[in-house]
Amino acid sequence: MLKFIASAWVLMGLIIGFAMPRAQNLATTPIAFFHVPMAVSMLLLFLLAAIWSVKWAFFGRDPRDDARSLAFAEVGFLAGLVALATGMIFAKTNWGAYWSWDPQQVGVLGTLLTYAALFALRGATDDDQTKRSLWTAYSVLGVLVACFGSYVYRQILPPGTSLHPNQTLTKSDNLFKFALWFNVIGYAMLLICAANVRARLEIVSNRLEERAWRIS
Repeated sequence: MLKFIASAWVLMGLIIGFAMPRAQNLATTPIAFFHVPMAVSMLLLFLLAAIWSVKWAFFGRDPRDDARSLAFAEVGFLAGLVALATGMIFAKTNWGAYWSWDPQQVGVLGTLLTYAALFALRGATDDDQTKRSLWTAYSVLGVLVACFGSYVYRQILPPGTSLHPNQTLTKSDNLFKFALWFNVIGYAMLLICAANVRARLEIVSNRLEERAWRIS
């Protein structure tokens, strides 16, 4: 049921987004209704991945919780890639270059590189219990890096260092804010649905591996 609601919500969000007038400090507006929701969803999914992993570590060690944590981190990583790619298009339209080493671009890139390394470290361990225990630390570290790279890093730099439009949300009119957060909610729901599907596939894969190990 949530999948249908999320799909309809996203479709309505697209219609609303393209109907919006140009936002404050932006040369083009529609891409913001896709880029920003992906960036916000990335952080949300990384946070949920950490929560599922902590739940595995301290509340029963259910392999399904670890599978959910991995799935949410993977989908969050994909959302981050989309956010980075659309951010480069956004940058080209607004600032004239796809890549300008802006603190926001660097922060998101650093976040994605961190998660790529964490996925590799998880895959380097064969023992399932050790892998899941290490992943708890990895997922918590990852979400801290994501929060720093995506938001805190830009905020602690001197004013004017970043080209990123910090005041778009506060200075744009209420209709723009409504459209933006409408899309954020829609894409977040859609990506959570995708993460749940990926988690079910991971759970089935783990069960098949366990059965194969028992038979052998």
